[in-house]
Amino acid sequence: MEILKQRMHQAAPSNTVYKPELFRINNEQEKKKMLSLLAADSSIIVQDDISGQLRELIKSLHPSERLTDGRYEDLITAHLKGIPESEYGVWVYYPWNRKLIHLLDEEEFVEIRTNRNRYKITREEQATLRQRVIGIVGLSVGQSIALTLAMERTCGELRLADFDTAELSNLNRIRTGVHNLGLMKTVIAAREIAEIDPFLSVKVFNDGLTQENIDEFFVGERKLDVLVEVCDGLDIKIISRFKARSLGIPVVMDTNDRGMLDVERFDLEPDRPILHGLAQGLDPENIKGLSNEEKIPYILRMVGAETISTRLKASMIEVEQSINTWPQLASSVVLGGAVTTDVCRRILLGHYHESGRYYIDIDQLVGDRKDQQKSGMPAEYLSPPAKSREELLASCDTYESNNPTEPLSDAELSNLINAAVSAPSGGNCQPWKFVYRHQRLFVHHDQNASYSFLDFNNLGAYVALGAAIENIVLRASELGVQATVDYSVFQRSEAFVAVLSFVHKPIAAAPLAKAIDIRLTNRNLSERQPLSDSFYESLQETLTECEGAGLELIKDAEKMQELGDILATTEKLVLIHPRGHYDAFKKELRWTEEENKEKRDGMDVATLGISKGEVAALRIANDSEAISFVRDTIQGGNAFKKMAQKAVAASSALGIMTMPGYSEMNYLLGGRAVERVWLQANLQGVSYQPISQFTFLLARLMHGNGEGFNAYYRSQFEDLKKRFFELLPHLENRQPIFIFRLCKADEPKVKALRKAVDSVFIY
Repeated sequence: MEILKQRMHQAAPSNTVYKPELFRINNEQEKKKMLSLLAADSSIIVQDDISGQLRELIKSLHPSERLTDGRYEDLITAHLKGIPESEYGVWVYYPWNRKLIHLLDEEEFVEIRTNRNRYKITREEQATLRQRVIGIVGLSVGQSIALTLAMERTCGELRLADFDTAELSNLNRIRTGVHNLGLMKTVIAAREIAEIDPFLSVKVFNDGLTQENIDEFFVGERKLDVLVEVCDGLDIKIISRFKARSLGIPVVMDTNDRGMLDVERFDLEPDRPILHGLAQGLDPENIKGLSNEEKIPYILRMVGAETISTRLKASMIEVEQSINTWPQLASSVVLGGAVTTDVCRRILLGHYHESGRYYIDIDQLVGDRKDQQKSGMPAEYLSPPAKSREELLASCDTYESNNPTEPLSDAELSNLINAAVSAPSGGNCQPWKFVYRHQRLFVHHDQNASYSFLDFNNLGAYVALGAAIENIVLRASELGVQATVDYSVFQRSEAFVAVLSFVHKPIAAAPLAKAIDIRLTNRNLSERQPLSDSFYESLQETLTECEGAGLELIKDAEKMQELGDILATTEKLVLIHPRGHYDAFKKELRWTEEENKEKRDGMDVATLGISKGEVAALRIANDSEAISFVRDTIQGGNAFKKMAQKAVAASSALGIMTMPGYSEMNYLLGGRAVERVWLQANLQGVSYQPISQFTFLLARLMHGNGEGFNAYYRSQFEDLKKRFFELLPHLENRQPIFIFRLCKADEPKVKALRKAVDSVFIY
């Protein structure tokens, strides 16, 4: 081991050296310098293949002649003009590998090295390219581009900017050996270029592109002719383009996904928007103040979140979960080197003049022929048709009751219906229609609105309908009207879940009624802070009128964390489930203000209380094929746990509404209890957010035999069920119907919309 330590400390060439030394030994001074070098270091390897190079040179000068060995010798002798072969040309010493190589001198070397370019590149074009300067920012993808440009000799000078060093994980796409780990990427690329062509001018910028060196990089002794930008940093992408545009320099960018290539001809279009207008709103000044989170939406807009490959989308979902960063493949990087070099050459030679975004997608160009007709939506995803007005009216006519009822004025009726539609519902699906007939209000469950994977046996819809009924009863008390609810139609009628009769009589207005118009879901996060015992007592008191309802409040941090992980895991499993993903992303989420205003149901992403970066991530997750890959191939998706985990971490308490046992009626009645607690919390300025998917899927597992679960999902929910009842064993004899979080948080700026009353009310 001692000898190993000695060798490790043995003097080595500087890790920043990238330029070879050239010795022309027909010059006596340079000859002495080279001989001194050899004498001082016996480990230097000398390679002399000048004879072979001279034969190639002679052959290129006589392309139409078949040369014999004798003829070669004669022509070489004449060409040397008495100069010994050993002194002809140039000796090139590479300090980093201690090799001394004998080569033709620059003009002849370049002539022979580019000889096989003819006539794809003419001699005149090659001479033009030799005068050009190309700058490359970013040397992961950029290394392949730099080496291809050098091999083809598309320019006479390359400027390379990167601040990073080579790591082992880079070797999946950067062409270098393990002996170069820890070296600057600029130095690695420059050395390899020098080993290909020691006469090609290379300048390195080891700090990357900075405010201090940007002028030197772009202008230097000669202005860049093309900028190749392939760096990861959004700041540099923007700053470099503004600089290029101000100098009239075209920009080429390769993204190595689906062969996407961007070309921006600022030399021909001096007023062209940066990145085709996709970077609107960003400039070199304001970008400096953006956090990484705030940059994500811009990055996804620039690369085209809708058009990136399925596997890249899946990978982005898994970043900082099962992988560290997004992937890059050598095949894609090498393709990028080829395409970028080709485009740069044609720009420099005036053969190509346009800007644009292009795809060289190998998967599409070379692959199995697939049926281009998209498969239809699975039949089980389709909601049952809504009942018609005529059907609902006819169903009212068969109802009989002994409950007295009196007519309501238009104003009273309007008041009650507006209170009803203000009730909460899962995914804001608003699963109701109300029919006023025979002086009674019939409450209809509209399965067309609520049908979903989460709504097992309509349980979620029943909770929402119960909340709507509670609002009607509370608002009626404010109007001096006693509302009587008849549930006899529930499960006996396909049309209605309840019928309300009304009698005018002097009754006290229910205190909770004044909270109906302020009740809302608040997903905003804040620092966890305790709530008073009197507040929790008031929640329990609201349930005195709800027979059988129980409220479990969890305030212990450890219990909250464990329950939070159960809830977060459920959310993940729902979002990666084929049907759950479809319901959430295709049916429920509203992505734009226009879509939200048009449909007036579902979940406006602006109400989710998440950052722009998280909204952008949801757009990536909108791709069902990407989710299939995450679910089936890598069994990932833990990123989907983050929102629920953050919500629980910011909560003062978690609440679980329970009923004595499992029945659809208990969910309907439980919905009234849920609404009372919700109204009481909001009345006291406490935020309330449902996190209730687990309760409905627990019911699916326990009372629906896991319908819709494959073996993986069944095992996952069996495990979650076990954890839940180990955490709260006293609830095994109760039916959890709803879970929510309580906290103090700022009021949301955007609130969920409701459908127009005339679309849910038949009078």
